[in-house]
Amino acid sequence: MVYHLRRTLIAVVFFVLSYVALSALHSHLDPNTSKSEEEREDNVWIATSKYWVDRQACRYLGLCGLAHYRPDPAMKPWNRKSVVRHTNDQVFLGGDDIYAEYSDWEDIIDDDKNSPDQWEGDPRVLKDVPQFVLDHAPLIHLYSGEQFWPSDINEHLLYTTPYMNHTTMNMTNERHTLYNLKHLNQKVKGKYSFMASKEDVEDRPEWLGSPYNKPVPYDDDDGEVEEVGEYEFSDASDPKDEDVEWWDPYRYAEEHKIALPLKPQEAPASDLKIDLRKSKRTTGPSYRRAKASNLGPTMPKPGGYSPAPATLVMVDKGNGILDAFWFYFYSYNLGTTVLNIRFGNHVGDWEHSLIRFKDGVPKAVFFSAHSGGLAYSYNAVEKGKGKGRDGRPVLYSALGSHAMYASPGSHPYVLPFGLLADVTDKGPLWDPALNYLAYHFNTTITHNADAHSISASGSRSPTPWSPSSPLSSSPHTLSPSELESSFQPASCNPKAPLSWWWYNGHWGDKFYDLGDRRQWRFAGQYHYVNGPLGPRYKNLGRSRLCQSRGTCRIVESLNEGKKKSWLGKK
Repeated sequence: MVYHLRRTLIAVVFFVLSYVALSALHSHLDPNTSKSEEEREDNVWIATSKYWVDRQACRYLGLCGLAHYRPDPAMKPWNRKSVVRHTNDQVFLGGDDIYAEYSDWEDIIDDDKNSPDQWEGDPRVLKDVPQFVLDHAPLIHLYSGEQFWPSDINEHLLYTTPYMNHTTMNMTNERHTLYNLKHLNQKVKGKYSFMASKEDVEDRPEWLGSPYNKPVPYDDDDGEVEEVGEYEFSDASDPKDEDVEWWDPYRYAEEHKIALPLKPQEAPASDLKIDLRKSKRTTGPSYRRAKASNLGPTMPKPGGYSPAPATLVMVDKGNGILDAFWFYFYSYNLGTTVLNIRFGNHVGDWEHSLIRFKDGVPKAVFFSAHSGGLAYSYNAVEKGKGKGRDGRPVLYSALGSHAMYASPGSHPYVLPFGLLADVTDKGPLWDPALNYLAYHFNTTITHNADAHSISASGSRSPTPWSPSSPLSSSPHTLSPSELESSFQPASCNPKAPLSWWWYNGHWGDKFYDLGDRRQWRFAGQYHYVNGPLGPRYKNLGRSRLCQSRGTCRIVESLNEGKKKSWLGKK
């Protein structure tokens, strides 16, 4: 009896010490110094639990929602009763005054300009996608066991509805599309605006995983990649003297580039409107099956093609420096596990990679991962092999989290001993250059900015705020110069939607209350966190390649990259 009691006591003490140690290690090693949106609502969040014991355990022991804990696999094999949102579905009512805002760039030609040279320098003239951007477009190995594939942001909006925090906005007279999404900014501050799922995401509805967007397999060599040998480079923080211009254009430019004086409201005004009744349902599995049956056989798609379009955003940094941002959207982020406990789930997931060019020559690649990432010399990363893939950089998307890495394998971050790690492998190869929407974004170059601290409203310095007041100011915002940036479609897709870019809110649910059976928090980590803000909040004006402030090293070999965490620290 004494023996078993002693063993039980030892196990309890070991658990408590391990828990405290992990919490302390995470706080010490996590380089993000600003509080997250979730942490700033801590007191209000804890109070949502209806159980006194749960609230006290959460407040003093850091064990929140312990009774809610259960395994959280990617796919749920069992049937459970869904949590039904008591909200009105967004049904189109058919009124003649309900249109999607749309700008037709062909209408700007009536401007008393009759020769090409008269249009030179006019910001309304659309620019093409340089061929060198497509020649060096990334190839992405999605994980072989992935359950949440690339998603179409247009389809994502069909299955989500506007919420102000946890309250539906009941906007039944308007359907929100990529052409009018920014109108939500007039209803509620972006900090409190969420496009929440209409269904319980733990029931894993089909649109959440988008299995129909899995890339088409290659016929030749299954997307084989060429391994890159080792390089001998300096481990200095900065590149060689001849490379400093592309490495940090803010620091070395004679005159800092600023954005053109265009209003942020998309583009020159146009009277053209699109009747939503003509596009009530144009995506999703049922639509695709109906279309296939009505139109008969279609031409097969090439290997690497996904029906979910990527988003290419080009930012000219001046002096021949061009940043090509490739954004990838997923309707669901499945968080990673620590000791078999899953943390960090959220609806909506924006990931990106960046390829920096100098005079049309690729110099470096940035791999985003969580709120940070690593920057590699272009020569150091793997290159594709096969028709249409030769010489193009190969990236690896992690299971569930979709974080980007330069090699397959396990990628620990924040916690030691591999307790918290992403995993990648040479799964299906996705070629975003086969299906994308392209844009040019003109914005001011930023220096030492931190994407993790940029959000929808307020100031960048952390100040107290009230989560219950959506009309009050809150911390962290885009600067005035960033808000004055201009955004234009590329000439290859002149009618591409623009309004979605200016949406200030989140592309998924607000993190669930402690009283919600789907939520828990251990060691400061939530089972569900807020859905992400859009690509505009990824610090696209960055001077150096890294999206977060601090040291930004260019990794010169794959082996060197494996020794670094996701923020580039040893």
